[in-house]
Amino acid sequence: MTESLIDDDLTITISDAYGSKFYQTKRSFKWKLILAGVAMIGIVAVSVFGNVWQLNEQKSLTATNSALEAEIIQFDSANSNLNQVISSKSEVIERISNELVKIERNSGVETADKELELDERIKLIADYYSDKDAEFSEIGNRVQQIEGLIGLSDEDKEASNLVARVELASLTAAHEKILHDSIPNGYPIESRVVTSKFGSRIHPITKVKSFHKGVDIRAKTPKPIYATADGIVRAADYSKLSGNRIVVQHNFGFETRYSHLDSMDVEPGDIVHKGDLLGASGNTGLSDAPHLHYEIRYLGKSIDPDQFLKWEFGSHEIFTNVRGIKWPSLISLINKQITHQTLQLSQLEPTSLVK
Repeated sequence: MTESLIDDDLTITISDAYGSKFYQTKRSFKWKLILAGVAMIGIVAVSVFGNVWQLNEQKSLTATNSALEAEIIQFDSANSNLNQVISSKSEVIERISNELVKIERNSGVETADKELELDERIKLIADYYSDKDAEFSEIGNRVQQIEGLIGLSDEDKEASNLVARVELASLTAAHEKILHDSIPNGYPIESRVVTSKFGSRIHPITKVKSFHKGVDIRAKTPKPIYATADGIVRAADYSKLSGNRIVVQHNFGFETRYSHLDSMDVEPGDIVHKGDLLGASGNTGLSDAPHLHYEIRYLGKSIDPDQFLKWEFGSHEIFTNVRGIKWPSLISLINKQITHQTLQLSQLEPTSLVK
């Protein structure tokens, strides 16, 4: 194929085995063909670019869709677990509601049973005291006879509540006696002058600050030393620090110590009662003057003797002023002992009590 230009004409020659053919056109048509080709190429390029962009968008949407599907699956799983929890809680609430209904249904019966049981017990108690009226009357008559013999006036008597008065007075007296016989109280010596208190001090001889585990009571000459409660002598010995020393073990975890004695009148194993003579005060051991060093220990720990020295019969301030001792438990134990003793006495025949 050949081209030839004649002025503004364009001749196109196409040759083959069968010969040549001539086509003639205007030159401007050539540029039209070129522009048409360029336009076709542009259209094709835009089409290809559009397809590529759509493909990328499709991939992006596919990835986003997959992520959403994964989140939906997780949400479905969490929702399923939540439904199980709600179902479990609902079962528990239903069981509790059923139990409450049962309790409400049975409460009337249980209350009625308790009231009936209480009425029966009250009747039994009333019958018991009714049977005992004759015995109480006999005891009252005998008590009145005793009151007459000891010279009590009518103003001192409460005949309307005689038995209750006697029982209350007996329990109170027994309680106080056990307390004062068992727990150290009062001064172990006639002197009431404390020359050195419980606590930190400068030792009069060593001049070193130390803890004073007891109190020092003045005693210029050998004075009698007495036990401040019932107990058993655990030790009666001598040491360079305490000199002649007596240790008495009491009930309920209490212990007393008496040091610097001139003499000792008891031995280990001796049973002593409150007020019994233990020995005499002196100036033995590490002491600068005649005196009595007195200690009280509870469960092996030294406690301040001050409140115990001041404790008098009928006074109860010690229960609030002295800490570190479980007074309620201790008093409860003593009350049980009194109750036990009272029960034993109540089992005796009335005639045997007055013969």
